[in-house]
Amino acid sequence: MSETETNWRKKTLFFIIVISALRLAVLPAMNLMPQDAYYWQYAKHPSIGYFDHPPMHAFTAILTTSIFGDNAFGIRLGPWLYSLGILILIYNLTRRIYGERGAFWAVILAGVTPLFSIGSGILTPDPPLLFFWTLAIYLGWRTITENKKSWWILTGFACGLALLSKYTAVFLFMGFGLYLISTKKGRRHLLTPWPYLGLLASIVAFLPQIIWNAQNEWASFTFQSTRRASELSRWRLDLFGGMVVSQLLVVSPVLFVGVVWASFKGIFPRRNPYQNKDINNSESRNHKPIIDNRYLYLSCFALLTLLFFSFVALRYWVKMNWLAPAYISGLILFVGLILQRKRGIKILKWAATIAIFETLALYILVLTPFIPMSGEASYWEGWRELASAVDSIRNEMPDEPFIAGWGYKVPSELRFYLEGKPETHSNEILGQHGLNYSYWTEIDSLIGKNCIFVADAREPFREEALIEKYFTKVEGPDTLRPLRAGKPTTTFRVWRCFGYTGS
Repeated sequence: MSETETNWRKKTLFFIIVISALRLAVLPAMNLMPQDAYYWQYAKHPSIGYFDHPPMHAFTAILTTSIFGDNAFGIRLGPWLYSLGILILIYNLTRRIYGERGAFWAVILAGVTPLFSIGSGILTPDPPLLFFWTLAIYLGWRTITENKKSWWILTGFACGLALLSKYTAVFLFMGFGLYLISTKKGRRHLLTPWPYLGLLASIVAFLPQIIWNAQNEWASFTFQSTRRASELSRWRLDLFGGMVVSQLLVVSPVLFVGVVWASFKGIFPRRNPYQNKDINNSESRNHKPIIDNRYLYLSCFALLTLLFFSFVALRYWVKMNWLAPAYISGLILFVGLILQRKRGIKILKWAATIAIFETLALYILVLTPFIPMSGEASYWEGWRELASAVDSIRNEMPDEPFIAGWGYKVPSELRFYLEGKPETHSNEILGQHGLNYSYWTEIDSLIGKNCIFVADAREPFREEALIEKYFTKVEGPDTLRPLRAGKPTTTFRVWRCFGYTGS
């Protein structure tokens, strides 16, 4: 390795250490997000599978909380470890494709992108998905380029673990299929048994969620396929525009536009102007261009995801994290293409600078209480105050009431912040579907008991009549308006309910 390459490597490793240390320091400082709390509930109800997502993030939380406890650090340590692994994998993949300088810039962009930065400290299915997604792409690249045919088993197992993290990983399989069919080298692999053994390995890795579905009338598969499809609205450009705006905010304008541009530009095999791997090697610029499918490989895993969710966004609200897997290979591809241009470094510096400012702004909003915020933009606020009020009511009511809330956010946050962390319940006590709560609650065990029921204005509840239907006596609601910078963040309504009937 040349001295220049060594310097780039040192810079990259230094950045990974610094950014990961900063992320680690922030973990216990943030209030628990509703997603943190809900997926921590998964860990409090161990299972081989779950209703709305596969179990990998739950397996992770079970491990980390068993070591560090049911606190913000223990809950979020898993996502942090996955984020560290993602940066290391991006570095190792990119340096094999674009050399040490390309790897440095890919790691920088992945490290400062708001979506990845904030996501590294929240327990959701996305951190394990992105880790195993990146691992599969890395292993797949080495399998194909180094002709390590037996490595298809490792690659397939990594794909299966990605699918065991989140169903979005189906695009990982499609990406590999598209690349193998589209290239001569890929088609040669398809003539061997190894890719199919890799597919079998992926099924083995995904087996826990398959078994859970088989035991529960295929509920999760149905929910994420036919039920989601039934929720599609008419064609709406405003939904598509909302998706674009959200991506500009959480990825940053330069990176979002750059990834989309790079993903389309890379769909066809193109002439590579550099014969050697290191795009900083000036001597290689005099070599005759050669056909290179590296761009196509990276594009296959980005473009399919971008196109699918762009189509869905015309009829359904696409959440800002759903496109996250596309940005793994998309960012690497963007770096490789931009570094070929005269002003490439300047563009990358601008992209990194804007992303850093956006990330810092998000952390400031989350960590500092002096900026007034309300509604859905402040979903991490108010839970401690609510828990304190509910604890007071618990002490006043006869016997020990059970705790329930509308939606999954209220009961999940209450379980974490209430004294003693009691079991909580959701919509299922009112005859509605409570997502995973429907599988955790034994309705018969609650009959005859009293209840404290809470609704949050950030998740509108208009079914007050249901409360009176399922209880013999109802008092309230009391209202609570937690403040941030002197202004209410939301309105909680709290009912005292007596004599749960169960029907």
